[in-house]
Amino acid sequence: MAKGDGSITQRGRGTWRVRVSAGFDPATGRRQYATATVHGTKADARRERDRLRAEVEGGMKLDAQRVTLSEFVPIWADAKRTSGKISEENLEGEIAALRRAEAVIGGVPMRKVTAPMVEKVYALALAEGLSKTTVRKLHIYLKSVFRKACDYGYCLRNPCEKVEAPKPDDPGRRSLSASEAARLLSCIDAAEEAANADLAGKEERQLARGKAFGRGFVRGVAPVSCALAARIGLATGARLGEVLALDWGCVDLGEGCVTVCRTLKMDGTTKEPKTAAGARTVSIDAGTVGHLAHWKARQAVELAKFGARQSDGTPVCCSSTGGYLNLSNFEKWWRAFREESGFEGLKYHELRHTQATLLLGNGVDVKTVQTRLGHADASITLNWYAHAMPGNDEQAANLLAAVMEHPEKAAKTA
Repeated sequence: MAKGDGSITQRGRGTWRVRVSAGFDPATGRRQYATATVHGTKADARRERDRLRAEVEGGMKLDAQRVTLSEFVPIWADAKRTSGKISEENLEGEIAALRRAEAVIGGVPMRKVTAPMVEKVYALALAEGLSKTTVRKLHIYLKSVFRKACDYGYCLRNPCEKVEAPKPDDPGRRSLSASEAARLLSCIDAAEEAANADLAGKEERQLARGKAFGRGFVRGVAPVSCALAARIGLATGARLGEVLALDWGCVDLGEGCVTVCRTLKMDGTTKEPKTAAGARTVSIDAGTVGHLAHWKARQAVELAKFGARQSDGTPVCCSSTGGYLNLSNFEKWWRAFREESGFEGLKYHELRHTQATLLLGNGVDVKTVQTRLGHADASITLNWYAHAMPGNDEQAANLLAAVMEHPEKAAKTA
């Protein structure tokens, strides 16, 4: 064995100590060693010595030898926070997803995690009922963790690079046809009318009981707001959190448009859009403008009954106390509404798919649809909704034939 190749010392039957020189500690001037204990044959010890030597020569830190996945995840998370490229809410979601990997290989040193170990994590997750899409996201997060570990010298290679992630599930994006969307709008009209009538009835009963004063809320406001939220979603294609975060300062009834600039979270607070494209101004039709104008006047009267004053900061779709609607309460209303209206299983987000599909299917350009939906790139819109443009290939063939039959016309327009 050449000098500097490392040493193998037998410490007992089937037990070996492997040691490889790792240069000198710049702080103390003392020689450093990478060491390992091997249980097995001398051939196993040689293989471990060769791996240690490769790690040292590859620049891996000595203190990284025993750093496990669970110990490194917080280091990775801190680096992501420092980058400022992810919200704390999203980061917490990624950390939570990684716990599934930690449950299987969390105690394994980063340098010893192999591709088969990673594949076992995914296989167990799928066996426990997780969707392929969810496991694919886990793969992305775990790959990011090991990439950072390689950058920091905690391992030499990323085991996730050798693992093929599951293909995502078919998202099954449902969109309504034009006739179905028209029927849904009719159901929203009826729900809004009924909610307004119920609101008036409840107020009459409160007056009759002498309980009209000294309150901090108005019964019946939330159902009207829920119907308005469904109407706005169908009219704009905005996400539920974006709709519920709208205040009157975001609505220009004169110009017929709403400005999406924040999203309501489950905890009742709001956050800025993830991308610049997420902040956008969307035109609304005259019918939606009329319903919003009527509700704005009615809402001001109702809020004034318990001393609240409507302002630009008042949520359009408000609760009985004039604040933001609770997302869970809206979902409860939506489930009841869709079942009663004959739209079993329809998700609110599918109003967004309906908007994109109907617009593209009726000749609206991709850029306009991209802007209305708040996609950062037109390619996202195309990847999701290209199927909504029927007949384009046939039109292209006919156009090409016409150009070849009349080249002189094509030359003039070129």
